[in-house]
Amino acid sequence: MDVKKVINALNKAIALEHAAVLQYQQHALLVSGLWRRVFADFFSAHSKDSLDHAHKFGQKVVALGGVPTVEIGTSVRQSTDLEEMLQQDLQLERETMQAYLEAHELAAGDVALRTMLESHIESEQRDIEELEMYLGMVKTKGIEREVNLRRVK
Repeated sequence: MDVKKVINALNKAIALEHAAVLQYQQHALLVSGLWRRVFADFFSAHSKDSLDHAHKFGQKVVALGGVPTVEIGTSVRQSTDLEEMLQQDLQLERETMQAYLEAHELAAGDVALRTMLESHIESEQRDIEELEMYLGMVKTKGIEREVNLRRVK
């Protein structure tokens, strides 16, 4: 295993997690409308999760003899439209997933790191699927249908 390449790959993922912290937090602040409470909490929780991920893999970088990055891995995207927010977050989650997959591939000789990455990759996949589900609801106006199911006469 090339430790320098693994550290670089983990730092790429950490930098994307840093971007996710900011982007999710900004979305939590900007979301409005009927579902503000639900999505503000959702975005805020994901911001905290991203910070935890950056810290967890930052500790691993230190254990490997490196220095965790403080860089932001991509532009923080903003919107006031819920569908666009979800699309932006989905794109960022997919980029982050790819970074973890690349780190996993490079960590061939380290069973513990590969196991750690596999567990995290599974979690990232669940996040992607959740965002896809919410995005599907918003695109099909599923949220509005839920609200309009019963009409009081």
